Amino acid sequence: MVVYPSIDGLFLIMSFIWSILGFIVVMGIIVTVHEWGHYQVARWFNIKVKTFSIGFGKPIYRKQGKETEFLISQIPLGGYVKFADEREGPVATEDLKRAFNRQSVYKRIAVVAAGPIINLILAWLAFTWMYMIGVGGFKPIIDSIQPKTPIATALQPNQELSLASEVLVVSSVNNVKVQSWQMVNQQILQALAKNDQELNLSFQTLSGQTLHLEKISLADIDINNRNQNWLKTIGLEPSKPKIPAVIGELVASGPAELAGLKSGDRILQIEKNYINNWQDFVKVVQSNPGETLKVLYERNGAEYMSLVKLDAVEDSQSRKIGKMGVGVQIDPNDLKDYQTVVQYGFWEASGMAYQRSLDLIEMSLVMLKRMLIGEVSTDNLSGPISIAQFSGQALQNGFVSFLSLLGLLSLSIGILNLLPIPVLDGGHLVFYFIEVIKGTPVSEQTMVIGQFLGLMVILGLTFLAVFNDVLRIFHS
Repeated sequence: MVVYPSIDGLFLIMSFIWSILGFIVVMGIIVTVHEWGHYQVARWFNIKVKTFSIGFGKPIYRKQGKETEFLISQIPLGGYVKFADEREGPVATEDLKRAFNRQSVYKRIAVVAAGPIINLILAWLAFTWMYMIGVGGFKPIIDSIQPKTPIATALQPNQELSLASEVLVVSSVNNVKVQSWQMVNQQILQALAKNDQELNLSFQTLSGQTLHLEKISLADIDINNRNQNWLKTIGLEPSKPKIPAVIGELVASGPAELAGLKSGDRILQIEKNYINNWQDFVKVVQSNPGETLKVLYERNGAEYMSLVKLDAVEDSQSRKIGKMGVGVQIDPNDLKDYQTVVQYGFWEASGMAYQRSLDLIEMSLVMLKRMLIGEVSTDNLSGPISIAQFSGQALQNGFVSFLSLLGLLSLSIGILNLLPIPVLDGGHLVFYFIEVIKGTPVSEQTMVIGQFLGLMVILGLTFLAVFNDVLRIFHS
């Protein structure tokens, strides 16, 4: 008997394949660029490079250059460049002048710093290219401002009355112009990372009226709560496209398929509830977990009725909700009025990319500091499993998503390697700066102890990040 994998099994297999492929592609680019930075600056200073390896462990590909052996190794979690160095083994007499340990401290600083610096440059280039192509998103159009929320509190009574019939669009957050909900969330995240307690917002109406609100409280937002909707917490209800309740994909052997519904069916009514759009459909289904409901639907111009027994599942907040096992069929024309593309020419795109890089560097360092002092949970750390998942999704979602992730990870690798932890580039730089001040190199014993302690820190962080990854997979 031949056993074929289920639809869910095939989905998991394909997700796994995409994750592995994405991880290899993204990390391969980042690691290659990083090690090339060390390699190229060493070549400029005529330092002999013996080995250039992408990955660790046993080589799966090797090529001998004029004097450097180029390797691709089994474990794609980093790489290394090995120089001629008397501290690591014998160096031929004719190569002594080219040995790394015999170079001036300033040359050694330049070689070591080149790796992380080239990662920061790669991030800037990736973001520049991303903004030149154009980043898609949804316009920050507001459906309503929720009562008894920080924004409602900041509004004056006369402002509430004057804006009651207006269509509001968020135009800036903390004096930064925003054109999509993604940009709004980025600015809120940046404020939260810096532990700012208040936010400034500007709105514009379709009639041209402008409204500025200052000191909107962020006290109700918990940065460690992954399931919290920040926009709703401060009072913003985004406007959603009114998408018809037409069924797209069905879950194999799910409630809808078992009841005879098919892709393309349009839901008209559930029990006594008329369904005008997909939002109405979701609201009714989720509020009836485990119930058997009469569903009226249209197929090829004719109306049919079916009894559908809904599944009962737990949402992210451990509440029981109903599920019918269907996805929505979307007509791109229904989204046009809500979509936007943030796109710039080269000079403006490079400026935006530079600012985005600075914002992410600042946010990363502040978040790291807050983790160390216990203000932010270490649950926010992600490891190689999460990187693989994000990489696979980015490859499937298109080139802009790929560039966004490439820039973010390259920036993260650059920042990580500049941290003053022995084993990392930043730790070596600390030793070299001490040498500049002292006039003599740090003792070998100090370096060995530092390397051991640094290795323990890196292994600990890696274990914690992988543990977080496993927990996320388990909970999802």
